[in-house]
Amino acid sequence: MHSQFDRLVAKSIELGNSFPVMPIEEIRLSVAFAELPDLHNVISRLVQELFEHENMHVRRIAINACRRAQTFDVQGLKEGLTNKLNDPEAWVRYDAAWAIHEAKYDNPLIRELLILNAGNVKLPDDENRVRENPGNSALQAQVKARKTLNALMDGQEGLE
Repeated sequence: MHSQFDRLVAKSIELGNSFPVMPIEEIRLSVAFAELPDLHNVISRLVQELFEHENMHVRRIAINACRRAQTFDVQGLKEGLTNKLNDPEAWVRYDAAWAIHEAKYDNPLIRELLILNAGNVKLPDDENRVRENPGNSALQAQVKARKTLNALMDGQEGLE
């Protein structure tokens, strides 16, 4: 018998292998994971089983499920999200920076990776460029990294 978690994993992989992938479907699956019981176990399994999945959509669903669950004290989550700041896919790096901000995770490695991810982004100019071209994943990831880094350095709360 398959658990609800396993069914959601199968749906995530099926979605990731479909074309085109609709972002609303990624969101629905991440919400479904975040609404499962025993979130500590769910998040632990997401980190262990899906953070390194070959399909970037599956990785995005897993990261966003962890962010939406708002259960940030799970062993391995901070390290898993930090590692995703090195992901080859810009959207995955974007999601990781967002989750790191919401979790208020901070350490020298996270700051170093956020600095590398942010590149030469200047706020608010590049925020305006993102609004004009929301599909630019590289710029989106850079802006999110800069905003997360600024929030950590300023001790600020809340990203958009």
